[in-house]
Amino acid sequence: MLLAVAVVAVAVTLTRGVSWRDQVPVTRAILSAEDSLTLVVNTCGGEPAVDLLREQNETVEVAVVSTRTFGGSGGEDCQDTIEVKLQAPLGDRNLVDGATGDDLAVDNG
Repeated sequence: MLLAVAVVAVAVTLTRGVSWRDQVPVTRAILSAEDSLTLVVNTCGGEPAVDLLREQNETVEVAVVSTRTFGGSGGEDCQDTIEVKLQAPLGDRNLVDGATGDDLAVDNG
């Protein structure tokens, strides 16, 4: 019985995929205006959204949540973008990925 359940679970994963929504790392950050960022994440049609935006004097911390899919027709990740409007220009502040805690390099648009 356990083997049958495992076989069905694998078949569903391979044909339909399994999706979940969670924070995802930012793979690229582009300064599109002095107070706007374009963030790139490795999801494909995952409808990314800002999960955290914390602006402080020295840093801006941002986390993005998106839907990821394993298996099925949507299983191969590509890239989504999301625009983030800051309350003040980024200036010399460090940009931190809230999902990983890593500092992000910011490209000028």
